[in-house]
Amino acid sequence: MTRPAAAAGPMRLVPTAWDEVGNDVMQSVLTGKSMKVRALCLTTPDVVIPIVFVPGIMGTRLKVKGRIKDAAWFPPDGGWESLVLALRHIGRTAADRQRLLNPATTEVDDDGPAFPDDISKTLLGFAPGKTDAERIKWRGWGQLHASSYLSILSLLESSMALIFDPASQGKKLTSHWQDLVMSRQDAAKLGAQKPFKPLQERQLQDAAEFLYPVHAVGYNWLQSNKVSAQRLASEIERITAYYRSKGRSCEEVIVVTHSMGGLVARACAQLPEMAERILGVVHGVMPAIGAPATYKRIRAGFEGIGQVVLGRNGAECTAVMANAPGPLELLPTAQYKTWTNQGERHWLRVSYLGIGQRGLPEEMESFLGEGDPYAKIYLNNTADWWKLIREDLVNPAGREDRERNTRTERALHGNLRRPDFDRYAQNLQKASELHKLIHQRYHPRTYAYYAADPQRPSWNEVQWKCPVSLPDDIKTAKHRDDNLNGEIFLAFKKDIARRFVLQDPSGPGDGTVPAESGAAPTPYVLQISSMREN
Repeated sequence: MTRPAAAAGPMRLVPTAWDEVGNDVMQSVLTGKSMKVRALCLTTPDVVIPIVFVPGIMGTRLKVKGRIKDAAWFPPDGGWESLVLALRHIGRTAADRQRLLNPATTEVDDDGPAFPDDISKTLLGFAPGKTDAERIKWRGWGQLHASSYLSILSLLESSMALIFDPASQGKKLTSHWQDLVMSRQDAAKLGAQKPFKPLQERQLQDAAEFLYPVHAVGYNWLQSNKVSAQRLASEIERITAYYRSKGRSCEEVIVVTHSMGGLVARACAQLPEMAERILGVVHGVMPAIGAPATYKRIRAGFEGIGQVVLGRNGAECTAVMANAPGPLELLPTAQYKTWTNQGERHWLRVSYLGIGQRGLPEEMESFLGEGDPYAKIYLNNTADWWKLIREDLVNPAGREDRERNTRTERALHGNLRRPDFDRYAQNLQKASELHKLIHQRYHPRTYAYYAADPQRPSWNEVQWKCPVSLPDDIKTAKHRDDNLNGEIFLAFKKDIARRFVLQDPSGPGDGTVPAESGAAPTPYVLQISSMREN
């Protein structure tokens, strides 16, 4: 925002609103002479560059379509809400979860709680609406999980509006920018992976001449990210059109993404004329080539709060994720490889005790489903025990309806004889198409950062492990039993069984996205940083 020719002394920020044609309007109150706090009024620039924030999977609130308060996924924003959410979902079966989290019957909810800090709330004053709640809703902030993203939105709003200290008449950077940006411009500290040029104050002076309102664009993360990309494109058009209607110049936006939101933005940039509407992109911890955690969760359930709604075990997760293209688009692509000291290797393996070259027992390993992961793992409907999907877990809701012999099955699921695996295969095909669409494609002005923190281990690979020797080739083993939480029993010749356990995550990352996937954009972006906790 434009800096005032303000006098010295303590000041309070007064909201700047717009009238019908976009003129700045400020309202304050008169005070006595003893009140020394001055009213600070900021005028808005003529050029607007909206910042559009796109969250990760499960970061957008979802409701049942057409029902205002009927939650499909309202993530908790506190300890009490977490307890309520758990109690609400604890008794739900896999079929219940499939029905609730149906991509066709859910939509984005924009009525979530959003309580920005006082400065950000004041800066939201020129958004349309008569109340703080209306203005926040128009900006899209209520679409996102507040506990995860509200502080980020507020930080962006206040930081970009107040680059320079208003009391200095625009001559001195705020302490915030000085401490968090200018004094920390060290390539090593920032984890910069490419040649690094420090930001100059004159560049910030140029940047301060524009207005950067922060918008949030959620999406139905159960649907394909190609569908979500269309929603993002529509929102970019709606947002920029509003500012133009107020007499401002507004043609481009800056897109900031988190996790799966990066896939949405990359798909959006492939739509006709959308690359030109995006000034630049910043991707944060994007699973650029997928995440093996997706395989783990379909086979063994979610961790943390995600398990409450999406599934505590493989049956519940398969019922949701096999019927939703969005989550399947987080599966490792054909380009995904695990980093090792010996080089790159396939991400799915099994280890067991064997006899080494020196005749002594040692851990051996075999890779599973090497080559084309779509054909050999994801669309594998044979007896191979390492395959992703069990057909009997795909459609529990349809199975219940068939057993009741109701019209619901015919209405919702079509042909009663249609194999359940085919339902899943159609969704996997959508995921494969998304992977092909965005393969090695990034906006030409893209920056990124990813986590490579060993203190936040991620599944950079999936390992099944048996601590004893095997009576036969592991690939001849037959599936005998599965607790659907990462423990299976395989049968070998003479009906000998062995127990295998899915191992905990061990690769550096952010707890979900491994460094291998986060770093994949490196050849295609202007700068990328590797982050870890100090």
